[in-house]
Amino acid sequence: MLSARPRHRIRISILDDHPIIGLGMASFLHHQADFEIIQTETSAIRFMDTLKETPCDVAIVDFYLPRQPWDGVNFIKRLRREHPELIVITFSGGKVEDTEYAAYKAGANGYVPKGERLLCIADIIRKSVSSPRNFYTCSQGELVDHRPPRPDERLTTAEAEILRNIALGLSVTQISAKLLRSKKTISTHKRRAMKKLALADDLALALYLKEKFEPSSEV
Repeated sequence: MLSARPRHRIRISILDDHPIIGLGMASFLHHQADFEIIQTETSAIRFMDTLKETPCDVAIVDFYLPRQPWDGVNFIKRLRREHPELIVITFSGGKVEDTEYAAYKAGANGYVPKGERLLCIADIIRKSVSSPRNFYTCSQGELVDHRPPRPDERLTTAEAEILRNIALGLSVTQISAKLLRSKKTISTHKRRAMKKLALADDLALALYLKEKFEPSSEV
C-alpha cells in the first residue's frame, strides 16, 4: 500500500538524458525546504541501480529517452513493478494528448509538459505524495487532478507505444528487444494499428508518424 506523506524531507531522484535539463530541475527543487535530491542521472541503468541501493520517495523521469534501454510506457511500468511504493512523475516535450494518457495508463502519478513552470513540478510532487491514488498534471501553470482521455480511440495503448518507437527510428527487432516481446507480437501490433488508421503500406505509416510525432519531438 502506498504510504502517506513522509515525515522526513521528500527524497527525489531525477532522470533526463539531457544533463542541463536534469541539473536545472535539481537545482530548483534543491532550494525547496521539504525536498532532498538523491540523484540526478542521465543513464537509465545507473538510475535504476541507485534506486535499488538508496531509498527514494519520488522518481521524476523524462518520458522520451531514445538513447536509453527503456523509456516511455515500458520504463514507467518497470519502475512501478520494481518499486511499487515509489511516486512516479514523468515529463515530456511530446504532444500532451498522447504522452499524458500513456503515462497515466502506465501507472504514473503525474505528468508535466516540458515548458511548464518548475514550480508546477514541485506542486505535483507534494500532491502526489499526499494523494498517491490520484493523477496530476499541469495546464498553463495550473495543477489539475483528472483522468486524461484516450487520444485516439482506434488504437490500444500497446499499439500506440509500438508506433511511438517506430517513430523514434527503431526496427521491429529493436522494439522487440527493448520491450521484451516477440517480434511476432510487435509486428501484429504494428499491422493492426496500420489497419485501424487505414495506412496501406510503410510509406503511408512513415508519413503519418512524421506528421504526428516530428513537430513535437524533443529539442
